[in-house]
Amino acid sequence: MEYASGLIKLKPGTEDKVEEWRSTIASRLNEAAATLRDEEVQIESWFKVELNGEKYLLWYLRAKSIRRVFEVSMQLKHPIDKFHYELMAEIASDNGNILAEPLIDIPRNET
Repeated sequence: MEYASGLIKLKPGTEDKVEEWRSTIASRLNEAAATLRDEEVQIESWFKVELNGEKYLLWYLRAKSIRRVFEVSMQLKHPIDKFHYELMAEIASDNGNILAEPLIDIPRNET
């Protein structure tokens, strides 16, 4: 498994759009789960973070291939993918994507 994480700096005043995105994804979990299956994603998590008065979204993915995740999602096979990318384009600051450097991921081994 591979993993990746990052921050997306939000444009000021986009809190309502972030809530629209969260509630839409939450109300369409079956479609979101179908996307994760297509992308071979094991875990996708999102968090709100505020640092020095700036607001961010923090994301985390664990998948068979991080490259494949983005290749498959950009095909916009599911309408939820189109919604996600369009809304992210609205709320993300220019040059606001900050990738985290992976250090360690500790999966739970099943016995």
